[in-house]
Amino acid sequence: MSISKHYDPKRTEAKWSKFWAGKKIYSFDPKNPGKVYSVDTPPPYVSGDHLHVGHAMSYTQAEVIVRFYRMLGRNIFYPMGFDDNGLPTERHVEKKYKLDKSKISRKEFAELCFKETKEGSKTYTDLWTSLGLSVDWELLYSTIAPNAQKVAQLSFLDLYEKGRIYQQHGPIFWCPYCQTALAQADLEDREEETVMYDIDFRDDKNDPLTISTTRPELIFACSALYVNPTDKRYKSIIGKNAIIPLVNRKVTIRSHESVEKGKGTGLMMVCTWGDAEDVEKWKEDKLDTYTIFDKKGFLNEAAGKYKGLRVRESRAAIVSDLKKGGLVRGEKKIVHILNIHERCKNPIEFYASSQWFIRLLDLKNVLLKRGGELNWHPRSMKIHYDNWIKGLKWDWCISRDRFYGVPFPVWHCKDCAKIILPEKSRLPVDPREQKPTVSSCPECGSKKIEGEIQVMDTWMTSSVTPLINAKWGDKNNLMKKIYPMSLRVQAMEIIRTWLFYTVAKSHLHTGTLPWKDVMISGHGTDIKGEKMSKSLGNFVKAEDVINKYSADAVRWWACGTTLGMNTRYSEEDVRAGQKLLTKLWNVSRFVFMNCPERVKKPKKLYPSDRWILAEAQSLVAEVTKNLKKYEFGLAKIAIEKFFWTKLTDNYMELIKGRLYDNDGCIETGLKSVSTDDSKRKGRESARFTIVYLLDLINHLFAPYLPFITEEIYQTFFRNKYYKEISIHLCPWPKNVGAVHKPPLQKTGDYVIRIIEEIRRYKAGKGMKLADSIAIMEISGNIKIIKSLKSFEGDLKNVGKIEKISWKKKKISDLKFAFRT
Repeated sequence: MSISKHYDPKRTEAKWSKFWAGKKIYSFDPKNPGKVYSVDTPPPYVSGDHLHVGHAMSYTQAEVIVRFYRMLGRNIFYPMGFDDNGLPTERHVEKKYKLDKSKISRKEFAELCFKETKEGSKTYTDLWTSLGLSVDWELLYSTIAPNAQKVAQLSFLDLYEKGRIYQQHGPIFWCPYCQTALAQADLEDREEETVMYDIDFRDDKNDPLTISTTRPELIFACSALYVNPTDKRYKSIIGKNAIIPLVNRKVTIRSHESVEKGKGTGLMMVCTWGDAEDVEKWKEDKLDTYTIFDKKGFLNEAAGKYKGLRVRESRAAIVSDLKKGGLVRGEKKIVHILNIHERCKNPIEFYASSQWFIRLLDLKNVLLKRGGELNWHPRSMKIHYDNWIKGLKWDWCISRDRFYGVPFPVWHCKDCAKIILPEKSRLPVDPREQKPTVSSCPECGSKKIEGEIQVMDTWMTSSVTPLINAKWGDKNNLMKKIYPMSLRVQAMEIIRTWLFYTVAKSHLHTGTLPWKDVMISGHGTDIKGEKMSKSLGNFVKAEDVINKYSADAVRWWACGTTLGMNTRYSEEDVRAGQKLLTKLWNVSRFVFMNCPERVKKPKKLYPSDRWILAEAQSLVAEVTKNLKKYEFGLAKIAIEKFFWTKLTDNYMELIKGRLYDNDGCIETGLKSVSTDDSKRKGRESARFTIVYLLDLINHLFAPYLPFITEEIYQTFFRNKYYKEISIHLCPWPKNVGAVHKPPLQKTGDYVIRIIEEIRRYKAGKGMKLADSIAIMEISGNIKIIKSLKSFEGDLKNVGKIEKISWKKKKISDLKFAFRT
């Protein structure tokens, strides 16, 4: 058999990628009566950025589990999707084309977005294919595609009918830079150093009332001052007026128990709206509203001479004027937490606008209970879900003031504000472009009907990915076949968004959980432990590493951690994966050349062979157990340890003397051995065992290293030992045909120790491994010696020992002596 001396990953990986696609190895069969294993995969944002090795890490970790379950015989439903609408896509287009979306038509802007997402989707598809992800590309979905829009709009209508959706005008989290409303889940906390200013207001007698604030630029929006009702310093002024500096407008001094007496001066300025506390007091006490900036974050006429400045950029000018008037009593640096938009990383404001919401706050306890019904992997991740729900203070804002997204299936009557909805059979609809089926308002008869121009939050669509995959609402849906899905895979940081929203939606729509298990990955980081980002300069493109070291090597690195933990990217670790591929290929080549024909199991196996098969059986049990618990990292460690320390370093060396035939072996150049019956039986036992072990280890490696294992399978095992068209359709190993015998494995540990002792002795004497030793004396208790004697032939071969002298002594350990 002619076998390439060197493994070529580039040629091999391209070949098998094409083979898998052409033969539809990973296709889901809806007619297959077997048990379905369905996977809800994270649809990445198509925003023009390359994916880094951290993305490759998280997707690989999940895909290893999918490949495992495929080999267990499950009918795999494994789709891929692209989240190609919403803010990330729009921001990418604005940046790339240097656009102001207010100066371009909605249609033109949407066309540019669609063009970019189409190109980006191809880039991602090519990368996932090169990484060896075993997704069924015929199940590909896009969140902007008609079928996804239909499910998202059906979700809206269903929740509207159930009284869960409402529209409201009022203060909302607002990003002036992205010019859109946000949900609580879109915010991040950032620690910031700022200044606390003590500023003088005046009472009716023109005496100073000093307030403390970090946001003096909002002084024009001040609607009241507040004190704690128990604060003796201010009891006498509650209910009286204060005059705002620079503005010369009067506001009432009110009391509220939430005001901290020890914070600042204890006299708090409440504005429209500086923070959530301002909003709460504005609602509770029905305070006047003073809007001082527009949706782009620029001050308006209400800010006087500061009009045209950005809100936060106006701070320096306003403080300067306050100081000129002698109104700043003091200032000190403090560190506080700032809410920023997670996408653009800019500070958010509160801004009054009309938005759509899903009512969720009344379901907090119900959704906490739902989270407890999920199987979390790792279990420790559940706390993030629980803490998020417990900290919820706002209903979910599902509308965005953008262009490129799923439109709301809503028309409004301009005269009476009646909401007009489409028939579900018409979905998807675009009320911005289409008219309703009614020509006049069914409430007031007005013909002034206009479509909703806002679009849905991208999570409004992503939260129904299980229902998109199950074709919810279609006549020929897959709800009974794949839903609830078996597994959700995702990263930790989107527990509060994708996971929470999906659980909430599934509960409201179907009364069930969306999946049975959730598998949460950590981050891919640089060598210092920093999360990868272009701004930090530690962004390592996945495609570059794949091209340099191979997909299998990257996949091996990706699984070198415990589920849920961050994985540091190290080129050295990827090279270790490359080294493993070389060793696996060399081992395969060694087996192929010494066992070119199909081997059969002999009637009797030699002790060394029975030992390694018992070890292999334990390995299969351990790996299977860990993969069923989604512990790919622990399973990987077990496979790797067996491969290097037991199989290649020791067992293969132990049996070489029994393997070689009369013609010798070109690979090693060793002389031929005797061909008497005893030697023949020893050779048959060794050949069967080494072929069996290669087959076994190849199957165990297959989920991690799909390309090289396919090459080995197709080169040696297919047709000769298996009928399956691909190793990835072969059954997962159940046992290796050997009875698990701990005593035998314990004896094997002693054998390994003896081999190590021989190597240590030769190294200490400056001898070569092929140099002979006249006598090796091994002393030990009677049970150990008795069990080891059956390994004598293999030990003499591996150590080039002419004679082994066994000494039975009353000692608990082994002792060694050599004579050359």
